[in-house]
Amino acid sequence: MTSSVTEFDAVATVFMTEPGSYEVMGILLAASLRAFSYEPTSIYTYCRAHLIDQLHPKTLEIFDELDVKLAPISPEFDAPYPQGNKLYACAEKRPERKTVLLDTDMLFLQPCLLSDTIKPGCVSGRRTSDWMWGKTVDEWKAAYASVGVEAPKHRLARQSGSYVMPTISAGFVAYDDPKFASTWLDTALQLEKNREISGIYPTLDQISLPIACYRAGFVLNLIDRKWNRAGGNLGPAAVENINAYHYQTLRKLPESPVFWLANELIADFTDFEDLPDAAQFYSDEGNWPSDVLKNPGATTSIHAPQLAVDVPHNSNESD
Repeated sequence: MTSSVTEFDAVATVFMTEPGSYEVMGILLAASLRAFSYEPTSIYTYCRAHLIDQLHPKTLEIFDELDVKLAPISPEFDAPYPQGNKLYACAEKRPERKTVLLDTDMLFLQPCLLSDTIKPGCVSGRRTSDWMWGKTVDEWKAAYASVGVEAPKHRLARQSGSYVMPTISAGFVAYDDPKFASTWLDTALQLEKNREISGIYPTLDQISLPIACYRAGFVLNLIDRKWNRAGGNLGPAAVENINAYHYQTLRKLPESPVFWLANELIADFTDFEDLPDAAQFYSDEGNWPSDVLKNPGATTSIHAPQLAVDVPHNSNESD
C-alpha cells in the first residue's frame, strides 16, 4: 500500500530574497533545503513589491528549477525595517499549516526533518543570547504591557547569569497554526506604533515574537541550537552535528570549515562553478538597491531613518 503526501502535509519554508547579496544567499539556502530536507518541503520566498522587478533573471531561473515560489509583499513599518519584512512574508496565505521561517543567511548542513521542530500548540526556536533586547524582567513586563498583554511568569536563565522572560531567535521559527503569523505581525506593528519601549530596531521581530506567542495562546518550545547555529567556531564535524548554520554574512563563509559544502551545493544545483563564481556574477550583473540590508548604502537608507524615530540598540551583534 502506498501513501500520498498532499501540499497540506508538507512543511512550508519561508524566507526573503531581494536584489543584491540576498539573491546569492537565497539561492544557497534553497539549494541546501532541496539537498537536506528529507520530507516534502515547499519553499516560498518573498520580495518587497517595489524591488521584485530588480531581481536578476538568473535568480528567477534557478528558483524555477528548484521549485521555489516567489511572491511580492508590501511591508508598512513606520521606519525602514528590513528585518521585519519576514513577518509580512509569514503572514501571507499558503496551503500548508506547518511553517518554518528562516533567515536568508542560513545554510543547511545535513539531512533532517524540519517537522521535528514543530509541535502542536507551540512556537519553536532556539533561545537568544545576552545581546538581545530586554536585559531585565521589568523591561519585558513593559513590552507586554504596551500591547495590553499580561506578562507570563515563565523565565529564562542563561549561563552568564542573565535572568529574563523567555525569548527565542527569529532566525528560525517553526509553528503549525497559520494564525500565529498574523498575531506576530500585529504585535510588532503595535509595539512600533505605541513607542512605549525604546531601542526596538533591529530586534523588533524578536521582541514581538514571544509576546505574540502568549497573545495567540501558544507555548514557546526551546529547541536545540543545532537548528540555528549562529556565529563562527565551527569544527569539521559541523556537517554531522549541525542542521542549519546561521553564517550571517557571505564574507564569513570562506573562512568556515563548511565553505566546501556551500561550493558543492552551488555547483550541484545551479550552473555556477562555486559560491565565489555566483557571488562574482551578481556583483557584476546584479542590482544592488541601497534599501536592502547588507547592500552598499544600507546604513544611510535604513539606519538613519530608524534613528530619527528611536534610540539605537546597544549592540551591533546579530543573533
